[in-house]
Formats: sequence, structure tokens, C-alpha cells
Amino acid sequence: MEQHPIPQQISSYEFKLVGEMTLKQFAKAAGGIIIALVINSAPLVFFIKWPLIFIFAVGGLMLAFVPFQDRPMETWLLAFLKSIYNPTMFIYKKGRPKNWLDIDLAKNWIEIVAQEKKEQEEMLENKPIKKKSQVNEFIDSLPSVNREEKTIKNDELRITNEEKKEKLQTSDFKLQEETKEKGVITEDVKMDSGEARPRLNLKRDIQEATGEIVFGQIPMPDIPDLPNLVVGMVLDNGGKIVEEAIVEIQDKEGNPSRVLKTNSLGQFRTSTQMTNGDYLIVTEKNGLVFDRVSLKLGGKIVSPIKIIAK
Repeated sequence: MEQHPIPQQISSYEFKLVGEMTLKQFAKAAGGIIIALVINSAPLVFFIKWPLIFIFAVGGLMLAFVPFQDRPMETWLLAFLKSIYNPTMFIYKKGRPKNWLDIDLAKNWIEIVAQEKKEQEEMLENKPIKKKSQVNEFIDSLPSVNREEKTIKNDELRITNEEKKEKLQTSDFKLQEETKEKGVITEDVKMDSGEARPRLNLKRDIQEATGEIVFGQIPMPDIPDLPNLVVGMVLDNGGKIVEEAIVEIQDKEGNPSRVLKTNSLGQFRTSTQMTNGDYLIVTEKNGLVFDRVSLKLGGKIVSPIKIIAK
């Protein structure tokens, strides 16, 4: 029959002295050897002394290091002693079974409720009494309002409401007269509707002109402050901004030196200075074709480059 694995020690830590030997194992082995030495020094007959020395010395080592069926010898020894002193004979006595229907459940329930009430009363008695807060004291100290003052205020409110109603009626009458006069004026304006149309067209023309003056054309990027910095803008054949166009700057051998992408304004810019030499700018965008632009850097500030699609 296979034994279950022994649970590992997870709640307590066992100190190890040498290798895997724990402090408990060392105490068992040392205890057996010490008892054997004590017996050896005792004045006993040799045929009693030597068996006892062997039993205690070997027994201490077995308790410490020799398991039996995945369990230490200590557990087997304790189980053996318990089985000796535990009773092995049991006597059966037939008794009268309880009649569960005769049990008075209501009586037990009343006792439980009474006990709970006593506990609640004890809790309330032991509960500390809270003092009145400052807010409650302040509210209590306020003077009481008389009913006469309330009636006077209600009468005053009625008078003010009646005055407001009269003012509103007079204002409504004035508004009606003004609307009649405005109706006459609107009829005169409708008669001269032919002159109003060209004025609206003039306003639209003025708005378009002012919009072009304020916003103007798309600005080019600023001229860089350092030499050998490449800055430019990419536009389509209609002069509109081209976003996310790939701008590749190649050296003489055709190797890519910089790869840039235009921003939301169609602009691109190198973040670091480039070495002197001849370069070729290749622009790519889906649905558009661009000419290749040659560039020569000689340690001078380069003006912004405008790349327009075919």
C-alpha cells in the first residue's frame, strides 16, 4: 500500500547544522549517545550494560535518521504507546432514542430571544453617552420666530406680487404697439427687395477677400539656424499639403542617409547636421509622383526646399 507524501514544514523553519541534518535530528542522536555513555559509566553487569548501551545508541540514531514507510521512527513509537494504553474493548448499551417531536422548540426560542435582549441592554448600559455637539447647542440658542412676523411678511409679498403683475401688463401693452409699428416697417422693406440682394453678394465677396488676406498661402518652414540642416515642404500638383509623405535623403552611392516623414503641415526637417557632400532627395506618397531633387551641402545654411508633385 502506497503512503501519502509527508507534508512539508511551511509554518516553522528548521535550522540545519551540517548538510541536511536539522537541530532536532542532532538532539535525538546526541541524546541516545549521552544515555549510552551514562549507562557505560554505571556499575552494572556486562550482559545488562552492553545491550542497553547498544539499544540507546542505535535507537537514538534510528530516531534521528532512519524513516520507516516514509515516516520517522518517532511517530511509529508514539503510535505504539498510544495503542497500548487506549481501550481495545467497547461495550454496547441499548438506550431509549430521543423523540424529536416532543421537544418544545418554542421554549428554547423564547430563552434565546430573552438572552439576546439581555445582551442588548448590557451593551446600551455600557455604551458611553455622547455630549451635545456645538451645532445643536447653537441651534437651541437661536430665538424662536413668532407667527405674527410670518403673517406680516406674507402680506408684504402679496403686495409686491400685485405690483409686478401690473407692471408686466403695461409692458405687454407697449410691446404690442411696438410690434405693430415694426410690421409696417417690414412691409416697406419687402417692397424694395430688389436692392437687398446685391448687398448680400457684396458681403460674401468681402468675407472671401478678407479670409485670403488674413490666412494667406501655406507658409514655408523657417530657415534653419545651423548649417547642413535640411528643411522643406511637400505639396501636390494643386498646391495642397501632403501629410505623411516619406522623404529619403541618399548619398552618392545611393545609401539612405536620412529617412523623414512630413507632419500635418507637410513639412520635414533633419534633427542633426549632415556631412558635406552631394545628396539626392527621393519623395514617396501613394497616388503621387515626385521628381528627384539633387542637393549639395558645403557647410552653409540651406534655404527651405519645396517639393511639388507632377
